[in-house]
Amino acid sequence: MDSSQRIKIFSVLSLSIFTAMLGLGIVVPILPQYAQTLGASGVWLGAIFAGFSIARSVSMPFVGRFSDRRGRKVFIVSGLFVYALSSLGYVYAYSPETLLIVRILQGLCSAMIVPIAMAYIGDISPKDREGSYLGMFNVSLFLGFGFGPFVGGFIHDLLGVNADFVVMGVLCAVSWILAMLYLPSGDTSSHALRFPPASYPTMLRNHQVQGIMLFRFMNAFIRGSVITFLPLYASYRLNLSGAQIGLVVSSGVILTSLLQYPCGRLADKFDRKHLMINGTLVYAVCVILLPLTPNFFLLLGTNLLLGALGAVPLPAASAAIIEEGKKYGMGSVMALFNIAMSLGLGTGPLVSGLIHDVFGLSRVFYCAAGIGACGALLSVRLLRSGTVATRHREAGFIEEP
Repeated sequence: MDSSQRIKIFSVLSLSIFTAMLGLGIVVPILPQYAQTLGASGVWLGAIFAGFSIARSVSMPFVGRFSDRRGRKVFIVSGLFVYALSSLGYVYAYSPETLLIVRILQGLCSAMIVPIAMAYIGDISPKDREGSYLGMFNVSLFLGFGFGPFVGGFIHDLLGVNADFVVMGVLCAVSWILAMLYLPSGDTSSHALRFPPASYPTMLRNHQVQGIMLFRFMNAFIRGSVITFLPLYASYRLNLSGAQIGLVVSSGVILTSLLQYPCGRLADKFDRKHLMINGTLVYAVCVILLPLTPNFFLLLGTNLLLGALGAVPLPAASAAIIEEGKKYGMGSVMALFNIAMSLGLGTGPLVSGLIHDVFGLSRVFYCAAGIGACGALLSVRLLRSGTVATRHREAGFIEEP
């Protein structure tokens, strides 16, 4: 693939995903409170957030496999179109049950968007520059999602909660138009994969894939818990406004996005496993500080610290999984990678919802940090054993006549 085509694909995907994630991020600071106005308990709140992630996880293996065979564009534009239409379902939701249905539908659509876009980026990434390419792409992804809560908080304060949902739908529609008109229709997956994608059982027997998936699950578990219950802490414990809550939530994500490219460069130069594990452990320790913050400015500063620390492991993990995708099938491996993320984002709020109802709000952050840190440590063994196995295979190959 020549550089001009690579730049075109990258630019269109980045702009489309930025616009879509801006729309998705708008509802983050207001969805927990909105769900509670419909009568949602802590468990229902966890289920509403988990429903999105679980639906996404169930559908991704099929979408990822078909995208390896049929191409990427059809899934991206279809997912964006249905997502835009389903955004109106939030306006007409009248109970936790109907809100859960809307979230499940959008979870199914989401499986066609970001994971397949990441596979597309993996297809066009040159060797040994996977971290840089995914880092640059993650800038648009996180920047859109980061500005979303900030914009959503202001829209909520000025126009009300329904305006947030309408704006989300409009932005997703704009993203669909961009992808539909400007994304090349050619099947770039054939450039990265010259053979049929491997079966999922074959991929899951690989210790490297197992270790990366476990890491991604635990990393997302912490983030899912924080992003669900941080707005509640800011609202009910500190009495912050919608705009202040949006600023707190956005600040960390925006800083994470701005650091994605330099952290991607780090992932291309240094040991990716060390960046993944050590970055997650330090991040988990700092999550414990959140329920100890007594005012807006300290909460904002703590979340900025988390944003900086959270930027380190993601490009490293993305680059590591791209290496596996070039062996097994980019769409299929990215599906597994994003399934692990979705399960973490789903399980985190659900478990944290139970902890909230039984032990209280502060314990949510303590337990999420502890569980995430333990999981990161467990993934070390898998990653190390996977590296040893790879070296043995390479040595055996070299010794063959």
